[in-house]
Amino acid sequence: MRYFLVLTLFCSFNLLSANKPNIVIILTDDLGWGDVSYHGGFIPTPNIDQLAKDGLEMNRFYSNPICSPTRASMLTGLHIFNHGVVRPFMNPAAEQTGLPPELKIMPQYFKEAGYQTALSGKWHLGMAKAEYWPTNRGFDTSYGHMSGGIGYFDHTAAGRLDWHRNAKPLDEEGYSTELIATEAINIIKNKDQNRPLFLYVAFNAPHTPIEAPIELINEFTDIENEKDRVYAANVSALDTEIGRIIKAIEQEGILEETIILFFSDNGPVFDIDPIAQVIAPNLINAKGSTAGLRGSKTSTFEGGIRVPAVIWWKGVIEKAKSDQFFFVQDILPTLLRASNVNVAETIKFDGKDKWLNLLKNEIVPPKNAFIGARLIADERALFNGKWKLRWSKPQLIPVSASYSLFDILEDPYEKNDLSEEHPQVVDAMKKTLTSYIERDVVGDMNPAHAYLHGDDRQGGVALGSPWLDGDYELHEPPNAISSFFITIWIVIQAFKYYLIALTLLVFALIYVFRKLK
Repeated sequence: MRYFLVLTLFCSFNLLSANKPNIVIILTDDLGWGDVSYHGGFIPTPNIDQLAKDGLEMNRFYSNPICSPTRASMLTGLHIFNHGVVRPFMNPAAEQTGLPPELKIMPQYFKEAGYQTALSGKWHLGMAKAEYWPTNRGFDTSYGHMSGGIGYFDHTAAGRLDWHRNAKPLDEEGYSTELIATEAINIIKNKDQNRPLFLYVAFNAPHTPIEAPIELINEFTDIENEKDRVYAANVSALDTEIGRIIKAIEQEGILEETIILFFSDNGPVFDIDPIAQVIAPNLINAKGSTAGLRGSKTSTFEGGIRVPAVIWWKGVIEKAKSDQFFFVQDILPTLLRASNVNVAETIKFDGKDKWLNLLKNEIVPPKNAFIGARLIADERALFNGKWKLRWSKPQLIPVSASYSLFDILEDPYEKNDLSEEHPQVVDAMKKTLTSYIERDVVGDMNPAHAYLHGDDRQGGVALGSPWLDGDYELHEPPNAISSFFITIWIVIQAFKYYLIALTLLVFALIYVFRKLK
């Protein structure tokens, strides 16, 4: 009987995939596990909730803990050390690099298979050279912004306009969340009728700087904290626009021909490293929620990497919830299989094809699945069966890496470190976790360089021509001596309250000691 059901499933799938399905990927930016109301969040997200109800809720979906690494893994099917994007790219005046052009990425596979390909929204995989631009990486059209975080209304980043259409600067009014959705809807409505569509919609919401239309903010007057109120309005606007995109797919009569994948690029800004807060002060304005999961963006604790996600193909994969472990590098091989797109045998992915697992809603335990990023700390997590081994090594302090082992099925909140009870498990997984050969693309973050010339220093004030005009001065990293003293200053600012408390304590002890004499 089971064999018959599987055979029927295969036959049905082959009939449906004879005409390749449209692919619509909806990626949000820093949306936390607890930022959706279907996970108990206080912000109403009715459209995302409905998507989770209609589709297959992916309850164990893992992204990398930072944005550019996640986007690179999604597009290449590789983990961070094989594609080399271990941290976010800064503006092109600070560094001139991007996702390696020799790596074949998702839109190129689909374009070769006859798809119309389009990007609406955030790129963040390099813009200093034309070879990094999305229109030179397999997208027929691209629209939105190239850097990590822009002003929602002025569309600026690090002091310059960062808004474009097909790599040409575009001066346009509007709220970026709405503009990105409107572009996506126009692409859907004007779809080439002779080709399936691959559409990548990458919202910048709810990334900092957190902004929202005032009329929407005023709808959340019951929230006392102003930052919470603006954040709620920002997420609410995001939910509305996601609803508009799904409605457009339905109105065009292509819902049953379309795979919709929704997920977040990492966990929310919730409990960010103090040094990161000094380098990027806008981060403190975010008010995301992990719904109790430990850690947040930049961390490989669950709060930084376990994100809300849904996949829906009406009539094929729907109305269910899956506990199958699914990692961001699994997306490319899985969607290629779902779309019946063949690739050369010489092409090897780190990600696994999970399509049949999702179709049959079966659980195959993870085997050495790797997630990570490197910013203020080198953060890694390895999943093997029920075990999760987490590694963390500060970048600025010469100390050894710390390890912790969790039975992630029984302990999703990571309260019980079992490394001492299971040393053999730790040793075996540690050997794997430290054996990766690293492709060097962006190098380690230089805190002094990021502090002086990073993306969060100008606060959205346009001080020059658009980034894509290329009319800017390159900023080399400061020399070793300058970097040392600037880094010391960053550390002092990051831990100033602790330093003040320590100083007061020392003076108090000196005073008491003298009195006792």
